[in-house]
Amino acid sequence: MGASGWDYRAPYAGSVEATLAAVQERVLMSGDFIWPWDDIDPEDLDEDEGAPRPSSLAGLAAAKEIEGFWDEGTHTILDVDRVVAADGNQVGAIVSLTPAELNRVFGTGQPSAADFDRGCKSGLVGPLDLGNLLGERWSGRSVVIYKDGSPAESSSGDSPATSSQPITSAGEPAIKIS
Repeated sequence: MGASGWDYRAPYAGSVEATLAAVQERVLMSGDFIWPWDDIDPEDLDEDEGAPRPSSLAGLAAAKEIEGFWDEGTHTILDVDRVVAADGNQVGAIVSLTPAELNRVFGTGQPSAADFDRGCKSGLVGPLDLGNLLGERWSGRSVVIYKDGSPAESSSGDSPATSSQPITSAGEPAIKIS
């Protein structure tokens, strides 16, 4: 992550954690990700040196235990595995924007889809560039998008939110994970 940039916008699944898992399942099933061992003949690897493309989050978790995974990663949301507070260990994690960051960027603690889209188009909302909110390598940020005062979408990613990969149709509740 970091070098490639990724972001997703999906229906809110009750929590950022549940939405993260749902987006990861969809990306995993799509097969649209880099796999560190795709270009290596499996017969040239010892059992602890590589893994086949996973078909489940459990298979992905097992592959992440192999040191070589972290040389490349998948360049997608599959490279993170948990949601943490802003003051926690952010490596391999999604960190939600804090209330202070939401207010500085969007002028509200509950940004609407219009607020969020406006920020994505301009790359700048209020006095704070969204790109300055990115975390460490192998991490991402998330924003819950609200509709009528309730969480509707979530967006997450490791890049400035400029080209969300929609996993929802317009008007559905969602979360943005970058």
